[in-house]
Amino acid sequence: MNLPFSDGFALHFAQGLIINFQIAFMALILGLALGALLAAIHKSRLPVLPRITDLSMNVLRAMPVYIAMFFLAGVMRPYYSALEDWFDDPGIVFVTLACLPYICSYAYDQVGDAILQWRRGAHRAALLLIPNMVRAFQVLVSASCFGAAIGVNEAMSAVLTEAELIGNTPWRYVLFLLMIVLFVILMQIIVVASRWVHRMIERNYADAHA
Repeated sequence: MNLPFSDGFALHFAQGLIINFQIAFMALILGLALGALLAAIHKSRLPVLPRITDLSMNVLRAMPVYIAMFFLAGVMRPYYSALEDWFDDPGIVFVTLACLPYICSYAYDQVGDAILQWRRGAHRAALLLIPNMVRAFQVLVSASCFGAAIGVNEAMSAVLTEAELIGNTPWRYVLFLLMIVLFVILMQIIVVASRWVHRMIERNYADAHA
């Protein structure tokens, strides 16, 4: 049985999925670096710096990804053409930056705790930062799908475009069902990877006080 999907759909979806992972990876690296920097600043002996970082984290934790994305897209829209000289798709940059409040605040908490655990000799507990970041990557992949709302050609954008081509037929629901199953499988692969890393750490590292 031939599925009534366009010939280029699989390729467009795969290319879009790569963009999703690209956004998630860039946001993870930037957010981890910024979160670690702020966690280090929070340990400063200057009383004002911990207060500033605490205030910053409270703001970042309250900032939804989609709000940040639409804010950036709206504010930077007049400069979109100029940004195209530097980036192939400025929308990717907007979504990446919009993910930073979440991952930065998450990394801030996780890195700060990991540093504290490491200094206490609880190396196993400190290294659990790694699987925690893998799980954060899963969230970022999901959050990157918001990019479809501002025209980023990521995976969900390819699915929505294909759905419009199919029209209001039963195959439209088959398409969405297939994509849901595929995304669940992909997310489960990341979850399994996180659990595997967790088990490796539990098996190979012991805390100093153990």
